[in-house]
Amino acid sequence: MLYHPYFPLGRSFLLAILLLSTGRAHAEDDLPRIHRIVIHGLERTDEQVIRRELLFAEGDVLDSTLVAETARNLRRLLFIGEVHIRLLDRPEGVEVTVEDLYSRAFSPLISGQIDELSFGAVALDYNFRGRGQRLRLGLGNQAISGPWAEVLFAEPRLGGSRRALAVQLTTGAEGHDHALTFSRPFATLADRRAYGLSLFSQQAVRRLYSEGQLKTRYQDALDGSRIWLVRSYGEQTKVRPSVQLQVSHRRFTATTTDGYAPSDRTRIVPSVGLLVWRPRYKRTRYIRDLGPLEDLQTGSWLSLHWGFVHRSLGSDRTFSLYQAQLAPRFEPTKRSYAELTLFTSAYRGKGEFYNLLASASATAYFRLGVVHSLALRAALEALHRSEDADQLLLGLARGLRGYAPRRYDGTRRVLFNVEARPTWVRRPWYTLASTAFVDCGAAWTPDHKKANLVCSPGLGIRLGWPKVYNTPVLRGDIAYGLEEGSYELSVGLGQYF
Repeated sequence: MLYHPYFPLGRSFLLAILLLSTGRAHAEDDLPRIHRIVIHGLERTDEQVIRRELLFAEGDVLDSTLVAETARNLRRLLFIGEVHIRLLDRPEGVEVTVEDLYSRAFSPLISGQIDELSFGAVALDYNFRGRGQRLRLGLGNQAISGPWAEVLFAEPRLGGSRRALAVQLTTGAEGHDHALTFSRPFATLADRRAYGLSLFSQQAVRRLYSEGQLKTRYQDALDGSRIWLVRSYGEQTKVRPSVQLQVSHRRFTATTTDGYAPSDRTRIVPSVGLLVWRPRYKRTRYIRDLGPLEDLQTGSWLSLHWGFVHRSLGSDRTFSLYQAQLAPRFEPTKRSYAELTLFTSAYRGKGEFYNLLASASATAYFRLGVVHSLALRAALEALHRSEDADQLLLGLARGLRGYAPRRYDGTRRVLFNVEARPTWVRRPWYTLASTAFVDCGAAWTPDHKKANLVCSPGLGIRLGWPKVYNTPVLRGDIAYGLEEGSYELSVGLGQYF
């Protein structure tokens, strides 16, 4: 049913929904129809941006499922806040009232220690020109890799259609990361197909560390493309088979004459996949963000993927690849949510498995009182018989805020985070909160290096803007590494987890 405290409805509208949901036999001509649609609340957004998201039109019979999904789709737009849909007086019409949020934000980016500080700034506009387009500009300097700049632009409705276009241009002192994607994503739960084409070019310097010290480095250049097609079946449970073809050419160059570098490779990978998903949503507050109602995804899913690489197709070697992900979602109580994610991938060639990656993570959120929350995360990752000399790093950027970004390394990584998130001040234009946290983790390599669990307590400030694109959170954390007796600073956008 559509009736919900945040979703105001007129009596006749409720009656129409009741008749539809109970399946009473009425001729279609006798059912209430929509004769006009009125949209209110827009100040910066073109009305057509809202109309193109509606799953009902003038002349359609009222449908509770489409109305509920329309509201959810509108709230998913980062520049739209609350959405209310109600029936107008006769002649029958539907009024769509939206909260038109500010879509621009500017944030500093700061992390590290004084003697090894990474800094920069990012400017965002999630409703560029009032057309629902996204623009991101970034500029900064990484302590290790040097200066960088980026431009990201996305048009979610190319020419008013369901097709999307996204462009990413990132360049820096040590390389670049460019991508162009044309796609037709699933816009509604009823959509039956999605497809896309992506072209990409990346170049970067890869570094391998030992005990926080640089061991070797090499240049990694990757050029490629990917094309995919997905079909969708089912109503309550979505079953989505897919086919995909990826072509890539990767080149490695050692930075010194005796340095390490993997072998060059060309890969042509046809593959198939299957996603089984139960789309469920819960409207709640103070879980991930700082107060607004969130459409929390509470539906579980299972994803399977299989592909192959063969020399006869032009690849450098022959093997098959396997990938699986299971993501159960739970609601233990009315005020708590838990997410479990299990993932594994591997190659199989010459009768044995290699390049194995396995991970398991669990995240839980508890709402305390009216405006406070508690968040917990635990994760375990493992690499085995890697195709390259890959490693798992642990530090400030990997979940251990009191230590340098590359302080610990290995082929195994474990992580625990606990955050108390009290909210102190709530105003129409800003929300001030804080966090007290403890991070613990370890990275090690079996048979070579033992696990050394280290912890870092810390404090942080969270500042949210409820009237700016779905309350972005400006985060500032300072943590103390107990093992080294040093402080690490991190400033950026978004919750840490």
